[in-house]
Amino acid sequence: MVSWGTISPLLLLVFCFLSFAHPLWAKIELEVRNKSYFSTRDFKRIPEFFSGQEYEGWKVYCRSDRNHRDGFYFVVKVNGSDQGLSENAYWVLDWITSLDPVAQTVKIPIENPKIFGKEVFIGLTGDDWPDKSVQPLAWRLRLMDGKDALIAKSQSFLW
Repeated sequence: MVSWGTISPLLLLVFCFLSFAHPLWAKIELEVRNKSYFSTRDFKRIPEFFSGQEYEGWKVYCRSDRNHRDGFYFVVKVNGSDQGLSENAYWVLDWITSLDPVAQTVKIPIENPKIFGKEVFIGLTGDDWPDKSVQPLAWRLRLMDGKDALIAKSQSFLW
């Protein structure tokens, strides 16, 4: 058994620093679980019929057009420690489809900053996605803080 008297004060200081600094180095990763077109019907749940409000449960929805649910969604799990996103955090989604070879970009706000450990549905909705027959050829998804600094990203092989 090691007594505290035999441990070097410098070693103890390093250990304490690493213990408290760990969250500063915690890596946040985006795990893209699904990429698919979802219709309004796919989001309807029984509680919505009673309350009239969309039921989220353990999911978080971020849409390019809040007034439309139909669209192409990236279902993402945000892994890492919950460092508390700033209230101005947002997603940046870049994509290319066979309909238009020019890359398009949209900034999608995050209304519910409690995204860590949950499934986040990031949707190109309304005028941002033409119809369910279109598929992305290449894409890049970035999670940004309120000061335009990159927190995490994921992208397709072709990007």
